[in-house]
Amino acid sequence: MLSCPEVRRLNEVKDLMLNMLIIILPIFVYQTFWIDKASSPMVSSSNRTAISILAAVAALCCMLFPVHPHPGYVFDLRLVPLLMGILYGGFRASLLIISAVYLYSWQIGGIGFVIVALTYPAAIIASFLLAARFKLWERRRKLAAASLLSFLSALLVNTVVVLTLDEPFFINPHLPVFAAYVILHGITMWIAVYLIENMREKAALRFEIQQAEKLRIMGQLAASIAHEVRNPMTVVRGFLQLLQSDQIPSDKRQMFLKLGIEELDRSESIISNYLAFARPQSTRIEAVDAAERVEHAAGIISSYATLRNVEINTLTTPGLFIEADPEQLSQVLMNLIKNGIEAMQQGGVLTITVAAANDGTARIEVADTGVGMTPDETSRLGNPFFSTKQDGTGLGIMVTYQIIHSMNGKIHVESEKGSGTRFIITLPRKSDLLAGRK
Repeated sequence: MLSCPEVRRLNEVKDLMLNMLIIILPIFVYQTFWIDKASSPMVSSSNRTAISILAAVAALCCMLFPVHPHPGYVFDLRLVPLLMGILYGGFRASLLIISAVYLYSWQIGGIGFVIVALTYPAAIIASFLLAARFKLWERRRKLAAASLLSFLSALLVNTVVVLTLDEPFFINPHLPVFAAYVILHGITMWIAVYLIENMREKAALRFEIQQAEKLRIMGQLAASIAHEVRNPMTVVRGFLQLLQSDQIPSDKRQMFLKLGIEELDRSESIISNYLAFARPQSTRIEAVDAAERVEHAAGIISSYATLRNVEINTLTTPGLFIEADPEQLSQVLMNLIKNGIEAMQQGGVLTITVAAANDGTARIEVADTGVGMTPDETSRLGNPFFSTKQDGTGLGIMVTYQIIHSMNGKIHVESEKGSGTRFIITLPRKSDLLAGRK
């Protein structure tokens, strides 16, 4: 059975291990609120401030749960967050930790403050000298250097404490606590640095993956632009070569000019869609009469529908106001109506319905009787470069999805192969009174 002094020493070691947990916990807080949300692997000034604050809190919490192996002497692991703050936080940020530790030690007073005043400056100076090179080292070297620094700093403090006691060193009853104090400094620093470096390496890897993904998408966009614009440019070049001949009849010449202008317009439309996708315009939300926008879009595209033998029916509710950008909403409607018309290659009926929903929103439905889509095709709508049309780019639907989401709306697709497609747009509704004030 353990004696009372042995039980007391075990409790003191347990309290030192509690200090270890106090130091490790803020590291996971740092990961959750800063590392995982960082947009760059570089340590920003806000991150340095966060490091200094968390390190200062950890040091103060360690000082709140110390051990007292001898009257007047206070043992805790405050040195570990102090040294970590200097190595990772930089000069300015570390001043907060140093000030907090010294002020609280001074408030506690006693021989403990004298020991802190005598021993901590050496550890702090060594940390500042090491900090400049520390950030350039690999993880293994950082682990060894930081652990050794913490171990030697604790050993220095321990040595001064032993020298001030009037007790022989080797038969000192507090020797197990002194040994645990030094060893736990090295172990805690090793664990803390390992966790921090592991988190930062993962953050850097995540950033590299994001950058690689951006470059891949940019490459696909560039290749797609080159492919889509080259086709109409080739057609225009061929027409221009034909127009150089004086033997072309005037009616053919007019036809070639018209076709060339159409191909140039198609090129402009492709580029405009790419720009809208890559750099969307700012959304100007206001009260918009949904029926008026639908009738306006249907009227503009009616001639195109007539050429393709498509009848457009509109079933609208007058005075139904929604929260939207009028120009962008028109762009969305034009894209959906045009796609619906082109999906009915043999002609058909396209129906546009505007109605109020019971949940405070408005529904705009664009339904065609065209070729329809499979479930796999509908699930891929809105993805880059996916289109069910042979000569399509998929950018029109991408821009449509982007605009609807920017207006706090939702878009849903219902389709069946051979039976047609229905696009359902849901947008926030404004009351008639609010709309009138607008």
